[in-house]
This record gives sequence, structure tokens and C-alpha cells, in this order.
Amino acid sequence: MKKCTAIVAVIGILLAGDGSASAGTRENRETVESLLTTVVEAKDESLRKKAVEKLVKRDNTSTPSVIEALKKSKSDPAKEALVYVLSHKKDERTKKVFFEVLKDTTFSPKARGWAVYGLGELTRVVNRSSVEMLKRLLELQKSEQVKTKLKALLAGLEPFPVKDNPFAKDPSSAEMQKGLQGWARVHPDIMDVEVRGKSVLGKPVLLVKITDEKTSDENKSIVLFTSTHCGGEEIGATSLLHLTKWLLGKGAVAKRIRERIIVLIMPCVNPDGWDAHRRSGRPYHSRRGKTNTAWNVYGINIYDTQYWFGAKAAEENPEGLAILRVAEEYPPDASMDIHSTQRGLTMPDSTGFSWGDFNAHSFQPLIVEEMNRAMEKAGCLAERPAMDSGRIKIGSRIRGREHNYYRINDKQTIMSHLYLRYHTLAYNCEAAFDFAVVARARRLLEIGTETWRNEFYPGYPNRQLGRWGSTSIAAWGDTAKKRRKSRVELWRKMNQIHFSSVTNVRSPGLADHKILSICATTTAASEKWIGYGTKTDIMANLAKHNRIKFDYIEDFVRGLPVSIRTPPHYSLGYKSGEVTDAPIQNGMAMRVFIPYAGAEIYDTRIDGHPVERSEVDGYMVQRGPGTIVQFNIPPEKVEGLHLVSLKYKVPRLHRQGFDQDSDWDFKAD
Repeated sequence: MKKCTAIVAVIGILLAGDGSASAGTRENRETVESLLTTVVEAKDESLRKKAVEKLVKRDNTSTPSVIEALKKSKSDPAKEALVYVLSHKKDERTKKVFFEVLKDTTFSPKARGWAVYGLGELTRVVNRSSVEMLKRLLELQKSEQVKTKLKALLAGLEPFPVKDNPFAKDPSSAEMQKGLQGWARVHPDIMDVEVRGKSVLGKPVLLVKITDEKTSDENKSIVLFTSTHCGGEEIGATSLLHLTKWLLGKGAVAKRIRERIIVLIMPCVNPDGWDAHRRSGRPYHSRRGKTNTAWNVYGINIYDTQYWFGAKAAEENPEGLAILRVAEEYPPDASMDIHSTQRGLTMPDSTGFSWGDFNAHSFQPLIVEEMNRAMEKAGCLAERPAMDSGRIKIGSRIRGREHNYYRINDKQTIMSHLYLRYHTLAYNCEAAFDFAVVARARRLLEIGTETWRNEFYPGYPNRQLGRWGSTSIAAWGDTAKKRRKSRVELWRKMNQIHFSSVTNVRSPGLADHKILSICATTTAASEKWIGYGTKTDIMANLAKHNRIKFDYIEDFVRGLPVSIRTPPHYSLGYKSGEVTDAPIQNGMAMRVFIPYAGAEIYDTRIDGHPVERSEVDGYMVQRGPGTIVQFNIPPEKVEGLHLVSLKYKVPRLHRQGFDQDSDWDFKAD
């Protein structure tokens, strides 16, 4: 009686549907067990169908329960339904079950047909012993329909042939591991090899770390190289082996890189695909096209970040998860992912953000050009896709003008993930030749040992996280490690930061050139202190601030226009995504830009209080075509609102306008 009551309760839930306000509550009550009870015992076919549909949608944690229910079930409709559920799970645990179904004469032809379908959907390797098993099972079948399905399955499961390729001399994944570990034993002070995960088939996903262990990591940049998410892209893996070999050399450039950079290399993130393609040149074990060596064994693009998270990632995309874990431990300052061709083939070599993410570009395209020139200097022609095709990259679709633009897909893959999460300088390269990759990689690494334009320290120019007018927000810290930590935090919180130049004017004559900039680090602070950004709002609010030296600010802006014109709370003029409004924990810097190289800086202040030169809690000056002044605010001093100000002098003003008294006269020049 209790059992019947339980079934009635489950049926009542199913009949109620999903449209009411309490649907979420009912869904929570619908356990796998209750759904299985409906499948096994419900007389109403429509109820069974609804329960089956919901079981199919459940993740693979439900598989053992379904298998157990199938073992105990005695009715043909229930067995057919449960085999149907398992056939849609794409779970390797179901393979043996399907074999048993095909052996058991009590299963209907319909159930056997679903078992064959399930085997066909499994993208994990169906090995040679399985093929022999399927041949024996074929002989047992009486249903012509089941026989036909089994024959079609067997036709696509031929044993691997030996790849007939005279160029196929590259190491297997196991040989790659052995060789790299051998190098590490010879160079223990500069090279380490770690297993950072396992592929679907249990093969090691390797991480090579190269850096001079005798020098501190505090001031080192981090660069991540990845390759071979497509098993057939042979040059990617081999080029990174060549790069590793070069980095271990005695040359002065390699030595300088090891002293200043932590180089991380994942030469083959898809060892299953690499080995399969190396042996056969074909998709894993099948000609059916349901998966191939371009993806992992589950048919997943390792780089597609939608498969990097969630409960199923560890099972279905362990290769992508290995990359993610490396990036989380070592947030890269720069990265390069190598896509390539195979030995014996050629293709244009190009460098950019990513072929898959090209509706976005790197914010440092000059580095792309530096790498392209290094490649051309090495003797390989660089393709510059948009430039060479005479097209600009499309932002939004212009109907009827699509042919005038260079348009590529917009899905988020590894490059865009690294950029979005860490503000990484993320680059992609397409390659036909190993030396062309090494040339680009060398130049990328060399840049990490140099001081880029507008930067205060050697390393990669990714520390500036937003600029509006004459003001920008930048990472804080007197070491590379601290700046990296600050950069990642500020980048993730930029949507809550509201900043701008409030005034940037000069008085008549050659004195008292003034710049005042303001930054609210949270939306709450922006609402409270900046308001609508007018002079009236700002000054009235600042007068109530107990930390800011209002008397000085009031005198500083007397007679000058004051406003912050970006919309309240959003530094780039728009709001997107979630705003957490969390306090800044790792310090910040505000940069002020002056269009004069020889500007004499004086009266430098943070919040109206004088500051001296300091990498930690004062100001720094960088001179080049102009002058950049960076105000450093350490972690313990970051508040909801900050103002930075300075005055400067120049010996001569840049000319502006067309002077009626002289400019019409050629002799005046």
C-alpha cells in the first residue's frame, strides 16, 4: 500500500506539469529514484514518457541508478525506456550494459536497437576487442533491423592502420614525456616537468616550467604557451619542443629570459588526439565523423571554455581543466597558443588574437607586428589577414555589405578567456614551420625583458586597465608579483570603478598648468561623492569628506571648469555584467598624462595631501614623447574615493591654431 501511495504521489507531480509557480519546488522533489519508479511501474505511457525525458536531461551522476533499475526491471516497455535513457547519456559506463542487452534474448528488438545507437554515440574509443565482441553479437541477432544497425556500426570501427607518412617521425606523447623529463634531469636548475592532468584516456597532460631558480620569482613575468588541442596540428607540439630546447641553451638572450620570466609550456594538451592522428591520420577509431582528433575523445573542443566549468568538466574535458588549473595557479602576463598544419604541408603563418575570437583584437597589436617582423627576419612570410585582404574587421553586421568586412566567429575560447579573466596579452599563431613559431615566441619573450612605451617597469604592457581622457587606472606594486595580483583584481572590478580627469587646463602665461583626476572605487562611493559629476555636485560632496583636504582642492579648481562626464559609476560609458562593489584589496595606481616631454612636475598630491616620489605610496615619472605621472596607492590606503593632482611647467607651449599675424606668410616659417 505504501508503495502504491508513493507511485500515486509521483504520478500526481508529473501530471501537474511545469507551468505553476511551485514548479521549482516540485522539480526538487523529483528525485532520480521517483522518476525511475514512474518508468518501471506507471501504466500510463505519457507519464512514462515524461519521466524518461527528465531522466535524459539529468547529468551522468544518474547513470548508475538507471543501470541498476534496468537490471531489476522485467517489463518490456520499462526496459526499452531505460535502455533509451542510457543510450542518450554518452557515458562510458553504459558500454558493457549495451553488450549485455545485445546478448540477452529477453530484450526486444527495439531495446537492442537503442543499445546499438548508444554504442554508436559513445565517442570514447571502442577498441579492437570490442569490435570482435560486436561481430559475435551480430551473429546472435535475429532481427534484421538490429543486424543492419550493427553492421553500420562495425563498418566504422576498423582497426587503426599504420600511418603511411614519410614525415611521421615525431614522438608519441609517451616519447615526448620521456624526452622532456630527460632534459629536465640534465637542467634541474632551470627546467621542471609536471603532470598537470590526465586526458580522457588517462594520458599525461604535461607542463614544462623553465626559469632560473637561482633568481627570485618576485620580479618575473609569466608567459604561457599551449598547443595541439587539435591532434592533427603536428607543428604546434614540435615547435614548442624546439622552443624548449632553445630556452635551455647557453645564449645570452635565453639566459636573460630565464632570469626575468617564468616560461610555462604545455606542448600537447590533447595527447589522445596527437597519438591517434600520429598512428592513423584519421579520427580516433571511427570514420563516422562524430568525433575526430580535432577534439578530445568525447568530441569536445578542449579550448571551448563552456566545457571548462561545471560537474562534467572533470570527466568530459579533463584536458581543458588542466589548462584552467595552470592558468589559475600562474595567471599569465602574456600567452601564445599555437595552431598549425602537419608535416609535409604548408599554410600561411599568421599571428593575432585568435581565429576563433577575431571579432576582438589584442589591445597591443604592436606586439603582433613585432612578432611578425621577427618571423620574417627568420625567413618566413607573415600573413596579416585583414591587411592583406584589404578588409577591416566587422563590429556589428551591416546588411548587404558583409563582403566588405573581414568576419570570423565569436565564440569564447582559450585566448579570450585568458584576456577576460587575467587581462593577459593573449595571442594566437597559425604555423606551417617550427622555426617560424620559435622566432615569434622568442620575440614575445624578449619583450617581457624590456620596458615598453608608457611603462615604468620591464615586462608586458598589460598593467593599464582603462583610460579616460588624461587619466588611467593601473596596477600597483613594486614587484612584478604584486603588480600581477593588483592587475587581476582591478581588471575583474573595473565595472565598479568610476574615474576621469576632472580638469586639465593651463593658466595664462607659462605657469600653473593643472591636472586634477578623481576615482571612485565602488559605485556606492561614486553615488555618494561624485553624484552627477557637475562642479556643484562634486564640490558640495567633497566639502563633507573628512579625509580629503577640501580647502586645497577648492583653491586648486577656483575659476576652472570642473566635471566628470562619463555616466555615473561606469568608467567606459556603459554598464555590463555584474557589479560586485567589493573593496580594492591589492592596491591601485592612477596615471596622469601630460603632452610635454620636458614637463617640470611640482605640487603632487593624493587627496589634497602632498606626496613624494615613491614606488609604493607616492608618485613616479616616466618621460618619453610626453610625461606620465603615476600616483601609487598601497593596499592599506585604498578607500572609496581618491583625487590626484599636480601642477607642472614647460619652457615652451605646443602651438595651437592658425595665427592670422604670421601663419599666412611663408617667410615666417
